[in-house]
Amino acid sequence: MKKMLSLIVAVCLPTCIALGGDEFPKAIHFSKGAVNSIVIDRNGKRLAVNRGEKPNLLLLTHARRDVVEAARSSQAELVFAPEASKDFLELADQHWKKWWDERFNYYRQQVTRVPIQNDPADRYLKDGDEWDWQGIHFRFLSTPGYTRDGGSYLATIDGKKIAFTGDWILRNGKVPDLYSFQNEIREAKIGGYHGYMGRIALWLKTVAKVMAEKPDFIVPARGDILTRPEQDLARAADLAKKIYANYLRTNALHWYFGEERMGVCAARVLGPDHGIEGMPFAEHIDLPDWCRHIGTTKLLLSKDGNGFVLDVGGPSAIDALRKALDNGLIKKIDGIFVTHIHNDHTAGVGEAARQFGCPVYAVAEVADTLEHPGRWFLPGVSPNVVDKVIVKRDGETMRWKEFKFTFHFFPGQMYNHGALLLERDDHTPVYFIGDSFSPSGIDDYCLMNRNLMRDDTGYALCFRMVEDLPAGSWLVNQHIPHLFRFNRKELTFLETSYAERKKMIADFVAWDDPNFGIDEQWAKFYPYGQEITAGRTIRMEVRLINHSKKEREYTATLRGDLLGEKTIKKAAKIPARGEAELSFDLPISPDAKKGVHIITADIGIDDEIRLPLWCETLVKVGE
Repeated sequence: MKKMLSLIVAVCLPTCIALGGDEFPKAIHFSKGAVNSIVIDRNGKRLAVNRGEKPNLLLLTHARRDVVEAARSSQAELVFAPEASKDFLELADQHWKKWWDERFNYYRQQVTRVPIQNDPADRYLKDGDEWDWQGIHFRFLSTPGYTRDGGSYLATIDGKKIAFTGDWILRNGKVPDLYSFQNEIREAKIGGYHGYMGRIALWLKTVAKVMAEKPDFIVPARGDILTRPEQDLARAADLAKKIYANYLRTNALHWYFGEERMGVCAARVLGPDHGIEGMPFAEHIDLPDWCRHIGTTKLLLSKDGNGFVLDVGGPSAIDALRKALDNGLIKKIDGIFVTHIHNDHTAGVGEAARQFGCPVYAVAEVADTLEHPGRWFLPGVSPNVVDKVIVKRDGETMRWKEFKFTFHFFPGQMYNHGALLLERDDHTPVYFIGDSFSPSGIDDYCLMNRNLMRDDTGYALCFRMVEDLPAGSWLVNQHIPHLFRFNRKELTFLETSYAERKKMIADFVAWDDPNFGIDEQWAKFYPYGQEITAGRTIRMEVRLINHSKKEREYTATLRGDLLGEKTIKKAAKIPARGEAELSFDLPISPDAKKGVHIITADIGIDDEIRLPLWCETLVKVGE
């Protein structure tokens, strides 16, 4: 970690509060920044935590790439790091070589802000390791949860017990975001995709572990020093439990996984006497005979024998549709509508359209991911290209046989999601909602799906759309062979609970709007990945969403080996709740090395926030 990188800035996350009081040890030199500078000078030697100019010893709290790069810029003689950080620090090159392909069909749902290049530490620490430095005794605690590899350092300095903690806790009992907690829950046999706040149980153990040490001060990797650690930690733990309990009560997974597995999820966070039960299942009945259930595919049958398909998840769905044609259930397939972009709904769409000679329809938020999947990084994106998609506007209608279709943008289970309202004279209207609800509640178990908690979009919009359906309308989930509908009491319960969770998350995350803390892609590159021939010029955009309720100025500064030592910066003022695209044209040297390169963007917001290496794009240089 000795290579210099000009990355140090002096602005912190938006919840910084001045320290106040004079009890904090004067031996610790603390300077707030995108990554805080924490330095102790003693006997002509220097120790730093995460960042500090030319220390003899640097203590790394975790391996998020902005922290690692700040450590590299410090030019330390020796670096100590958590043992759990070893693979992140030593195998970064292998990760990015594999990531070009592994980003597709991806369901582990881990934040991608890992180091760009290998940065081995000199010593890796296990929980409880101790050592002395210049008369100060240090003890290392393994403190994962917010990240997979987090570690904290305890020392008594000038009579005060100090905990240097990294990113897992901020001033006033807040955390940087919620999506970093997404993880598998092995005890409940739940994978990373369905693991909403899956590491929160581990994080709560970290909170309890540090509380038991009774530190006088907590010094985080960013933001202000915690001067009331006990109160802040207790507040954070209480909020986390309340958020998770709220989530469990409204969750669609009770339908899919059952009360026993969901009870395991509850017990590990809330204890054995959690008292959490899912909402009673909403009214549900069998599908009508003109709608056939084929895995995640629905086949609509017209009176004259033609078929219309919703979603095609892969070869087995194509085989089932072929059999429906061969055995005379249908004469032909007239079209395919794609509800959303997950591969269990899309992997076979392109091939089905080619085999059956039918058009593919989708709303705009879905269409581009089907035609250009490599431009996107989202859960479960299939690499299988759909040749052409007919884009349907929100609210646009179409007649198919005796059916009237109304297409909708429906940002429920994920932002890139649509829905189809089906009306026919002899049946109550049926609303095909992809995966957005089940009879037990809301399909918001994957934070990387971008379930925005805003009045104008996300589930708040979906609730209103369901409420505005014709009286008695049924809902259809692509995974479920039933029609179902919520009564007024059930829908009110879901809406009210969701609004309560939004308020709690706003109190828990360190932003002026909770959506920054749940939307991992409020700043992202488009395309996420692209291929280029050396000597050509590529175009890319940094797409930004201002979730704040006031205008802000955003900057994006590009870095990467393809740019050499240069950086490229652009800025835009974005109105409240607005969006912007910053476009960059980058000439690629004829001598550029073949293979996958990473370009990152530092994101700035006004003069308040600096987020180094916040998002990345992949550029594959070919022959």
